[in-house]
Amino acid sequence: MKALTIVIGAFALANLPIGKLPIYVTLSGFALAAIVYAARQISPYLRIFVVMYALGYLLLASATLLGELGLLPDLVVSLLPPAFSASAAGVFAAIVFGASFIPVIRTITTLADPYFYATTPSSGFGRLFSWLGATEGQVGSRLVALLIAINFVQVGMQIRLNLWSRDLFNALQEKNTDAFWYQIFVIFCPLAAIWIAIAVYEVFVDSALQIRWRTWLTRRTAARWLDNGTHYRIPLMSSDTDNPDQRIQADIRLFIAQTMSLSIQLLSQAATLVSFVIILWTLSRDFVIPGTDLVIPGFLVWLVIAYAVIGTWLTHLIGRPLIALDFRQETVEADFRFSLARLREYGEQVALLRGEKAETQRLDHSFSRVVANFLQILSRRMKLTTFTAGYSQLSVIFPYVLAAPSYFVGKITLGQFQQTAGAFNRVETAMSFFISAYSTLASYKANVDRLTTFNDSMSRAEAVGRETSLAVRTSGEEHDLTLQDVRLSLPDGRAIVHVDGFTFEEGPSVLVTGPSGSGKSTLLRAISGIWPFGSGQVHVPPGRKMMLIPQKPYIPVGTLRAAVTYPGLDQQYGDEDIRSALAAVNLGHLTDNLDLEDNWAHHLSGGEQQRLSLARALLAKPDWLFLDEATASLDEPMEAIAYGIIAEQLPNTTVVSIGHRSTLIAMHDKQVVMHKEESGLFDLREKTAQVRPSPAPVAE
Repeated sequence: MKALTIVIGAFALANLPIGKLPIYVTLSGFALAAIVYAARQISPYLRIFVVMYALGYLLLASATLLGELGLLPDLVVSLLPPAFSASAAGVFAAIVFGASFIPVIRTITTLADPYFYATTPSSGFGRLFSWLGATEGQVGSRLVALLIAINFVQVGMQIRLNLWSRDLFNALQEKNTDAFWYQIFVIFCPLAAIWIAIAVYEVFVDSALQIRWRTWLTRRTAARWLDNGTHYRIPLMSSDTDNPDQRIQADIRLFIAQTMSLSIQLLSQAATLVSFVIILWTLSRDFVIPGTDLVIPGFLVWLVIAYAVIGTWLTHLIGRPLIALDFRQETVEADFRFSLARLREYGEQVALLRGEKAETQRLDHSFSRVVANFLQILSRRMKLTTFTAGYSQLSVIFPYVLAAPSYFVGKITLGQFQQTAGAFNRVETAMSFFISAYSTLASYKANVDRLTTFNDSMSRAEAVGRETSLAVRTSGEEHDLTLQDVRLSLPDGRAIVHVDGFTFEEGPSVLVTGPSGSGKSTLLRAISGIWPFGSGQVHVPPGRKMMLIPQKPYIPVGTLRAAVTYPGLDQQYGDEDIRSALAAVNLGHLTDNLDLEDNWAHHLSGGEQQRLSLARALLAKPDWLFLDEATASLDEPMEAIAYGIIAEQLPNTTVVSIGHRSTLIAMHDKQVVMHKEESGLFDLREKTAQVRPSPAPVAE
């Protein structure tokens, strides 16, 4: 940035003695140099725009200077945009720099900037862009720069086409055949060919950038959501972040697509506005109000500005409710989709309970919220469209009505008449960007709000994980698991457990019992390190592998091999080890389906799912195994067999179980009870040791 500042300043300074460029081009160079230097502190995404417009200034000013010095061919000079385009580049940079301090823009760039800071290696997608940089952030930044350059060229071509329109209609008025065909074949055809080629290349570059950006941001967000139990803590904290799956899948995709589309469009309209305002001012510099002798310099400029400002204000008043309505529509749509997915997951339970009518009523209620909100959006958009469509149609005739009297009395040529109308419409379209794009902007704002609340929820969950007073630490050379002054609370702050001091010795199996709601499962979650609400210290033995199996196991969609080896990788265990583990828990009939992909949670009963989770433990061979009612769906004989298998195949594993059945007592060496103290909190108390029976044989 410093080097670019010096180059621009030196170029502007060198123009002073040469005097071939208008003074405003030179002065804008000095202003632009200051903007580039100050832009070092703004968003890296917006900084790309400032840099590109600075380079655009150098290119346009240099080309204009070379043309004035006679160092360029006449054909090239005829295709160049006017000299004020270089100054317009400085104005665009100033607009971007000023916009970087607007709160809503800062919110957007907070979401966008991490990608352009990324130091991860460049992805393999789009190898044509590998020359742009070694890191993803470098490639992304330069792809944005390339899109801005394309946009810059397109705006310059629009200016040149406006001048072409003037010359073409002047040739028609003068019935100059040679000038007419010159404008068609020598000027228009090359411009049209260039325009088409640039438009196609723009689609390719834009698509490449979007898929790269989405890939990086999706992976980063998903990894952050899954890291260190954040995904688990978010719903515990009564967060207003609903449906995180939608935030990651849909909202990120829309955010990237709309950010690129709107930012490029906005800068394009800004460039068009500045460029054509100058043209329109020149054309209406001595404008006479029809029917009078009153001269108002630049009357058409003032008219289009007033017209657009009033239209934008009225559009905002009419369309403002769309922001909240679009936000709510995404929420109710996601809730309805989640209800359908959950019904599919629990289809068997619904069928057994004959709950179809209740589910139909529930789905109808959920969908009615979708319809009701949609109708509100429809009503608001119809009102908005009525105004914006009328506004657009009325603006078409304005320049013709105002310029026609001057044309009829011979003050302007037909070409100037057409050029005036074209410039007026370009300026009006640019200034009316917020009017024509209001519905899109409302949807975009809702999308930004959804991603922002999701990021805020993850930040709060991460902060709770970092700042918790409940610490899980390794305990030197100790082999036991010790709880010291452990207090556990619910997310609402209500305390439920206080363990002043307790030790789970390595070796003997322990059964933890107690009434429902006494905090047994919460205690295991605290030991595993995912429960942040509380204080105290949990000392775990160093170098020991710990595994917790919940009552309802998670079975991912995919191959049976992946389901059995979870959370390990598919190839972590050999086929014989997997088959042996399945056979040990009486699931040997599944061993021929290891590579069959399916939703196994729908094909396995509750008991089979719990036995599959026990097979995972047999494969993982943890040093400490925590079973949170992990055999509750098994009948008592099968439960006894399961504990016998664990004792036989995992002789060096310390088992800590939670359960309610009295038959479990005989399957453990010790029993610990969650006892309610006078304070109302539950503490751990050890009961008389039990005698473990011999392992039961495996049922065939």
